[in-house]
Amino acid sequence: MSLGERASQALNPWALGPGALLAGFAAVRGGIYIWDNVVEKLVELSGVRKLPTRDKPIKPELQPPLNTLSYIYLTFNAINELIFVMNITHFLWHSPLVKLRVAELGVLNTFPALYVIFLAQDMIYAPTHRFMHWRPVYPLVHKHHHRQIYPSRGYADAANEHPIEHMIGVLCAWGGIFAAAYTTGVHAATLFVFFNIHAALAMLNHSPYDVEFSHLGFTYSVKAHEMHHRKFSMNYAQYFMFWDRMMGTFKEYTA
Repeated sequence: MSLGERASQALNPWALGPGALLAGFAAVRGGIYIWDNVVEKLVELSGVRKLPTRDKPIKPELQPPLNTLSYIYLTFNAINELIFVMNITHFLWHSPLVKLRVAELGVLNTFPALYVIFLAQDMIYAPTHRFMHWRPVYPLVHKHHHRQIYPSRGYADAANEHPIEHMIGVLCAWGGIFAAAYTTGVHAATLFVFFNIHAALAMLNHSPYDVEFSHLGFTYSVKAHEMHHRKFSMNYAQYFMFWDRMMGTFKEYTA
């Protein structure tokens, strides 16, 4: 297979035509928009309070509006998300590593696999995230994402990042998926649940809601991520804060 053929397969593994690609793009965008709003509404209905820092009006410069570069990045990242969806569905359908039938649901390829995906993903993401804060690298890639000191727009703030950073996030997700595939095994239903939870938590991490929970080391806290946006040099992990404790970068929340 030539380099051009490999690139074509990576960018469009289903070999879709222009019309199908546009339809797929619209479906992905629509799905993300609906899920973003559903998650926010469910959190509101659950009675979760807003973070303590959101009790008073925030200075506009700490919550700047999306600028031209933000919209450019969001557009590139939306295209990357379509490519990722096509690749993950192609992998799910064709790879012998992924079980598809209901009868193949097992003890290991469901909840343990889900745990391994999140654990391995964050194991890669936390030190990579810290690297993006290294002074020579920070202005080149990650700085744009930190325009928001107090994120509040859910998906729009979560995805408002340099396309290189967005690709790093995609690669971390692949790392988690392969970690589960080669250890516990993984079922298609598990991947479906993972992506929905992962998207919801990414949206909430860039919202004003005080959502937090902890189970078996999985410690999720919007407060921890708000601290990262406010102070920059702490709380690099998303789901397992013991990675930050190991790196000496964990910081408890202060309002």
